[in-house]
Amino acid sequence: MRALKSLAIGVALGGLLIMQSAASGAERSERVPDVLSSRLTDAAAGVGGGSRPESGKAAGQHTRLLGKLGIPGGLHGDVWSHGDFAYIGTWSGPCPGTGVKIIDVSDPAAPQAVATAAGYPNTSAEDMQVISVATESFTGDLLAVGLQNCFLEGEPPGLTGVDLWDVSDPTSPSRLGFFDVAPTDGVHEVSLTKQVVGDTERVFALAAVPFSEVVTSLAFGPEAAVGDFQLVDVTDPANPTLADDWGAGKDGNLPFGSPLFGLPASFDCSPAAGQPDLCRGHFPAVFAHSTSPSGDGARAYVAYWDAGGVVLDISTPEDVQFVGRTLYPAGSEGDTHSAVDNAAGTILVTTDEDFSPGERKAAGEPKIVGDTWGFARIWSLADPAAPDHLSDFATPHSLTNKTDAFYSAHNPEIRGTTLYLSWYSDGLRVVDISNPAAPREIASFRPPPTRDPTGAFVGFGARDAPFPFVWGVHVDGDRIYLSDINFGLYIVGLT
Repeated sequence: MRALKSLAIGVALGGLLIMQSAASGAERSERVPDVLSSRLTDAAAGVGGGSRPESGKAAGQHTRLLGKLGIPGGLHGDVWSHGDFAYIGTWSGPCPGTGVKIIDVSDPAAPQAVATAAGYPNTSAEDMQVISVATESFTGDLLAVGLQNCFLEGEPPGLTGVDLWDVSDPTSPSRLGFFDVAPTDGVHEVSLTKQVVGDTERVFALAAVPFSEVVTSLAFGPEAAVGDFQLVDVTDPANPTLADDWGAGKDGNLPFGSPLFGLPASFDCSPAAGQPDLCRGHFPAVFAHSTSPSGDGARAYVAYWDAGGVVLDISTPEDVQFVGRTLYPAGSEGDTHSAVDNAAGTILVTTDEDFSPGERKAAGEPKIVGDTWGFARIWSLADPAAPDHLSDFATPHSLTNKTDAFYSAHNPEIRGTTLYLSWYSDGLRVVDISNPAAPREIASFRPPPTRDPTGAFVGFGARDAPFPFVWGVHVDGDRIYLSDINFGLYIVGLT
């Protein structure tokens, strides 16, 4: 599976210069596969077939289920909430093009689907955020959605970019504007932030566009390359513009790309003379996977996969500057999936999305002692130019190479001195980080196992096995919203 996918990627990227001349550079490539969704389906071929004694029911400690909603229309991505409404994205998987589902959660015991937004054919809408803004151009609740091309055979290309919607009335969302990132695969994750100077509010979408630096270098030439991190000014959401971008190679003098693409240096993550080799593990690559802002909107934290968590200064939006990055120890698998800070900007948490146990099994490779699933790392930002590693947090399952389910960490959120983590088949983990050098789990919730209702994973070689599959976590007041890939929405409270 991986060899075939990698070959397709290499052919696609290598053919970009042929398919796209400078005169037609704005056109979207017809073949740049979604390598990130393929990781999940590749690993799924090695997962399943086992069962745990507790696998048939929900379980947890110091939590209670407030409500739940099974959501039709594909497999599910991330979760967000704003006011009395929750938002659930749609993962590419079978790619039904059903967009973001909007759920009325005013009564958490009885959530109700009320609308959808950003649904387009051959397009996934995995990640989204909503904030309230007040600018000369728009006042209300702004929804930003990251769109990616699904590359379904026989269909026109899907949309790729940041889709902007007015959800001031979530029951009747209306589209405001769109920022296109063609010829890339699209925006994998997106977040929103505001900067206020005097009485003027500016609004920005922070977009992670995987392998943009590779694709745009090949399509338009290195001098016109656009980095994987793109800071989009959405102050006027009807007319979004690129404020600035940042790329590991062109701006950070770091290796970028991946050897999986079959491309020559410098697109194969080759280090410059005297630099260490950053690419590592089962998915060796350096690209922006996700990005989040600091509370004051002055910094961006970009999860740059094997290059770690990159700290950027975005206080001058038209001049993004590198500050520092986290460093992996020798022998680590890498795979920085997410990077978020606390409200004070003193602590950074990164999560590794490491699927290597499942990937090894799917590839027919033997298990290796010490090869584990991904976990969370905690860093001090006392010197953001050189974040200091303080500690790690892992679940017992994630420190094994068991393959009866997915045991990698996924998304983190910090509220006060509490860290909330979505952990795929280990569900929700709630961790006290008041002493960040000694994190302590204080609560957990694991939804009941469910089967993939679409058959997408079976189609990629996975067994038809039920397991909890928590993608996203979002904390809003005393509610914790969880998205389960197979099921939909869970709302949980602490006891």
